[in-house]
Amino acid sequence: MNYESQRESHGGGPVETRCPRRRFHVVYLGTRETDRERVSEELEPIYKLRTVDSASAARDALDEEIDCLIVGPDLTDEETIDVIEGVRGSTTDVSVVVITPSADPAMLRALLEVDTAELVDVRDEEGITDHDVERLRTHVDEYYHRSISDIRETVFDISRSLMGAAPDETDIEIEWGLRLVGEQLDADRCLLFEYAEDVLDPTHVWDRRSNSPAEADPVSPSAFPGFDTLSKSFDPYAVPADVDDLEFDVPEGFVGDIGTPADRDDTSTADADSHRYLAERTLESLLAVPIVVDWELIGILVVEQETRRLWPRSLRQQIQTFGELVGYTLDRERRRRELARQNERLERFVSVVSHDLRNPLNVLSGYIELIEETGDPEHIEDVSVAADRMETMIEDLLTLARQGETLEKRQPVDLEDVARRAWNAVDTADARLVTRELGTVDSDPGRLQQAFENLFRNAIEHAGARVTVTVVGTEDGFAVEDDGPGIPADQRDCIFREGYTGGDGTGLGLSIVATVVDAHGWSISVEESDDGGARFAFTTADDSNSRGCARPS
Repeated sequence: MNYESQRESHGGGPVETRCPRRRFHVVYLGTRETDRERVSEELEPIYKLRTVDSASAARDALDEEIDCLIVGPDLTDEETIDVIEGVRGSTTDVSVVVITPSADPAMLRALLEVDTAELVDVRDEEGITDHDVERLRTHVDEYYHRSISDIRETVFDISRSLMGAAPDETDIEIEWGLRLVGEQLDADRCLLFEYAEDVLDPTHVWDRRSNSPAEADPVSPSAFPGFDTLSKSFDPYAVPADVDDLEFDVPEGFVGDIGTPADRDDTSTADADSHRYLAERTLESLLAVPIVVDWELIGILVVEQETRRLWPRSLRQQIQTFGELVGYTLDRERRRRELARQNERLERFVSVVSHDLRNPLNVLSGYIELIEETGDPEHIEDVSVAADRMETMIEDLLTLARQGETLEKRQPVDLEDVARRAWNAVDTADARLVTRELGTVDSDPGRLQQAFENLFRNAIEHAGARVTVTVVGTEDGFAVEDDGPGIPADQRDCIFREGYTGGDGTGLGLSIVATVVDAHGWSISVEESDDGGARFAFTTADDSNSRGCARPS
């Protein structure tokens, strides 16, 4: 398979098949109809071509978005010079190819004033030959590949937009950036995968077919081409291999698109999956750059193309700059969201401290005044009770603040083991714990135990000392239920709010549970158990629609 086209068997023999280079606009100026037909036959299947037969029409075309102007050999020198000077005065970046049987000094001087210009000399004054068309095609191809290998101005425009984007504009700006890069590179798709919990999730996708944001399926890292390179060395990964404008025949025993020796008797699953990724999407070319924040891979920016192309080093660096800009933007938004969560926790913390602690403090002050006035020691016990309640509330407040901190690391945790440790840490009296069908869950074991402890205390406080508490696995997580009186339906939406209590508790226990759930990205709902008691259902499955819903409104 060569750089320009691929050959496939069709019918009786090989037929060359080409995909049009959709974004590259070529205008051919010539008065001889046979020349226009010959050029059209060669270029029109590949490029967006328009032929004109007058210098004035060519000058009008310069006011449009064109990339290359070809001047045929049948124009006079004066007409050719006039068109070239029109290109020089144009505000668009247009490459020029002049086909001429002879170039006088004035024409050469005019060509030297144009940034990108080539001269194709022809010997047959009666028309363009097949050899002339091939040479012409070579120049146009070079211009095309040069145009899709430099996106510095595009990246600069994107950087200004991303840097100034408001929080609610970030997704739109990233999608706009993917579209600009995709169109500039003449790519078929541009994708942004975010990497978390061993899954590559395509959060932003641009597809040429729809020319708008699109959708794609999550990908396993082991099935993504070059994931080891991207995640370990933080280097870009390219198919074809990372070579600069280099073409060569690959000997048997080497894999051309990854550039490393291949043992035909030992093909790993990852390699097979990587090639499957390309085959399933009918891709001939792919460029993936890692998005790294604080020396950790958080995503991958991918450019996909169904035709074969090379990825020069300068272009890889420009795409990598785009990836770094996206990484900075994602990290900035992550920090902004975390700051908003911290501010929200601080506001709740201040609210509880200023209101809920005031009541036991007033009680404590009242009893102290009574003791001072009467000298009666019988109120000392009441003082002690009020002080204990304040101490409990302060401990719960500190726990609430800590549990709301962002999770940095998770690990597989045995649910039954954590549940029983939490049960042993609580004064359970004559209550009974039952566990059924529990597996493992990726979580912070300490925080998960804290959530269990608060649920167990809540059950004992509201259902009595002889309550039976059951922890059971479900299809999408687990549930904690009891056989007590349950929670009225009209109160289920507010029980997670700080300070809400139906008894003598601090009103913070279930709020701590909700905060732990929210920190894990899970969701929790309150239902009625089969025995008529309370049932707290945890959804731990990776469902983006449930994330952040741990705290009912």
